[in-house]
Amino acid sequence: MMWGIIVIGLACGQAPVEIRNPGFEDADWASAWKTWIYKEGGDPVIRVDFQSAAAGRGALRIEAEDPADVALGQVVRLPPGEIWRARCRIKTERLAPRDRTEVGAALHIQTAEGGTLAAGDSRFGTTDWRESEVLFRVPAAGAAKIVLFFVGYGKGTGTVWFDDVRLDRVADGKNPRVRILPERLTRSPVDSKQGGQFIEPLCDLIPSMLAQQVASTSFEEEPPWNFAFRPEVDRRPRPWYPSGAVHTAKYALDTENPFNGKRSLKIAIEAPRARAGISQDGFYLREGVSYRLRLHLRGEGNVAVRACLHGGGGLAAEAAELGRAGAEWRPAEARLRARRTFENATLTIDFEGPGALWIDRVYLIGDDAVLGLWRPDVVAAVRELRPGIIRFGGSAMMHYEWTQFTGPWDVRAPLPMPYWGGIEENFAGVEEFVRLCREVGAEPLMCVRWTGKKPADAAAQVEYFNGGAETTWGSLRARNGHPEPYRVKYWQVGNEVGGPAYEASLCGFCEAMRAVDPSIALLSSYPSDDILAAAGGGLDYLCPHHYGCANLAAMDADFDALERRIRAFGGARRVRVAVTEWNTTAGDWGLARNSLQTLGNALLCARYHHLLHRRADAAEIAVRSNLIDSFCSGCIATGPGWLYTTPVYDAQWLYARGAGSYPLRIECAGGAALPPLLMEPDLSALLSADGKLLRLYAVNSTGEAIEVRCALAGLGAALGAARFVLHDAERGGSPEVGNARDMPDRVRTVREDAAARGGEIVLPCEPFSLTLIEVELAGS
Repeated sequence: MMWGIIVIGLACGQAPVEIRNPGFEDADWASAWKTWIYKEGGDPVIRVDFQSAAAGRGALRIEAEDPADVALGQVVRLPPGEIWRARCRIKTERLAPRDRTEVGAALHIQTAEGGTLAAGDSRFGTTDWRESEVLFRVPAAGAAKIVLFFVGYGKGTGTVWFDDVRLDRVADGKNPRVRILPERLTRSPVDSKQGGQFIEPLCDLIPSMLAQQVASTSFEEEPPWNFAFRPEVDRRPRPWYPSGAVHTAKYALDTENPFNGKRSLKIAIEAPRARAGISQDGFYLREGVSYRLRLHLRGEGNVAVRACLHGGGGLAAEAAELGRAGAEWRPAEARLRARRTFENATLTIDFEGPGALWIDRVYLIGDDAVLGLWRPDVVAAVRELRPGIIRFGGSAMMHYEWTQFTGPWDVRAPLPMPYWGGIEENFAGVEEFVRLCREVGAEPLMCVRWTGKKPADAAAQVEYFNGGAETTWGSLRARNGHPEPYRVKYWQVGNEVGGPAYEASLCGFCEAMRAVDPSIALLSSYPSDDILAAAGGGLDYLCPHHYGCANLAAMDADFDALERRIRAFGGARRVRVAVTEWNTTAGDWGLARNSLQTLGNALLCARYHHLLHRRADAAEIAVRSNLIDSFCSGCIATGPGWLYTTPVYDAQWLYARGAGSYPLRIECAGGAALPPLLMEPDLSALLSADGKLLRLYAVNSTGEAIEVRCALAGLGAALGAARFVLHDAERGGSPEVGNARDMPDRVRTVREDAAARGGEIVLPCEPFSLTLIEVELAGS
């Protein structure tokens, strides 16, 4: 040990781990430990106390007379995927919490960005020196933050001492031999809805799914986005710009008498025979596909209007005459057939002067669009993923007026999205969402707006989708082109809302919605101790959001808490859990968000699926956030004419194969010294209902290859097997890799035959990989 530094030796070739000033022997604690303080009133006092050490000469002392939230942290570098133990000695004096916080005088381990990986016990009041210990798995980035909480996620007063911070590598977490027993862990099988996906009106999420390619279809003012990953390129600017003899034309955004929204574009040309108009770049055209152009025109001077797609030094399709623009608004259409494939074609709309032209609500959709709207490659990718359910909801719901997103596209106005920023061009509303779900074989889950709404408003939405054509809202649906009810089963009351006002209103919402359709299933927003009683027996699901699922112990504890609430307050109705949003993070913005697209993140998500398997009795639904793009969280990424899937897409594709099977008990030979959530590899065994197909999943988060021998105890002999491996095809030795447009298969799943005969399976697990072996059994 050097003065003020602990150096931990590792295997040959690995850099040593250093904790700076771990015992607070150096009074200059601030040079090693970063501080976070949120306070009311005076500053807390933080200093090294040389009179009250647990070991050595000094200890860190934090004292707050006024309520404060204080934490100190230090990032250390460790080998990715390994299991480590953190320890620290803690003493408290009159530590009192405020703001209902439950975190005080505690040792936590976080990612470098601040996501919780593991948390030690909290303590309040007055306690003597005691050691706190936490086990954790090192994140894929190979960095972990040691965090010492005075009080966290709230405020408190009192005094806390910390001393003797240590890290130890845990060496006995691997499972070289296991037994798979014919004992079901749950009464219910793993539901296909555990592979749920999430769609929200969020910046580029919905536009990235659409075959509609025109940007700024109605020339509305577009607010900036409120969030960013890489702000330089997050938004692909595709403005309309003047083209042709622009020196002869005058351009204006006209708020008087628009066809759609708040304004249209006016072009006036005084010079005879001069041709000018507007253009927009960035259109992807596929050879042989016809593209339907539709727009709305009015004019002065009986001007003749023309449209064309062009690029690469010539026309991309035959120019189309759109007729003459008169004094009243009228639609104009043309079908433009692509002569060859273009990645960046230009659409131009122009006319000859003299005269004036007003243009509004312009869109272009290829004839290969699914249901007339959706990109065929996106639909194919979603269908292949086999999500059992897709949720439409999210933070946008607090402002979302669903009635403004129904009816003909021509008259739907683009609408700003206050929470996320930007504007929705309003082609994919609630009805289009339900039709997409039906197209890919998924159940739609509709989140109704609670903020500012009454039970009758939610009941009207249920009636629109599920009521007969003779009902008030069902008749509107029929007039919009769908006489038959959609029969949407799953309905969630509000998104990320809670508290006394929500709970007081919940019974009324449930009763009003069920009065329209008694067959629907109702889901809560944030669950609380009182929510089931407040709903008056009307809820079918409690719905947490599990962001931070890298901390599996916390997620497991939350399932325990939810099941306790259900047992205590569920009554005669069977209430289950629907995790309506989950991922490893929700709030990391900026470049750190790129971690969501990595192999390492896919392995963390895979571990969460194993937890869902073990919780199949409670967890019927789990909706990963998000389906596509949305600042790296999507499992599908798109751009003009291209699509690739991220590593978590492959992981979820593998887990979808296990739907309908039952999780089995796995025993570690010789007994396991670590909690199951920390074993390596993380194993989950699923058996088909007929007992003839065993699926064994293994997540190896370490940089070492592991071979596991699996004895089949009472399951029957193995007749044959196939092996699927999700890994880095280049075997680069790091989980911090992903796919990209020009490298779409860097991380991919490979399939091969596997050796499995008799009563044992040999399961080889590559470094940083997810492996699935499907074993055909003779039957027990």
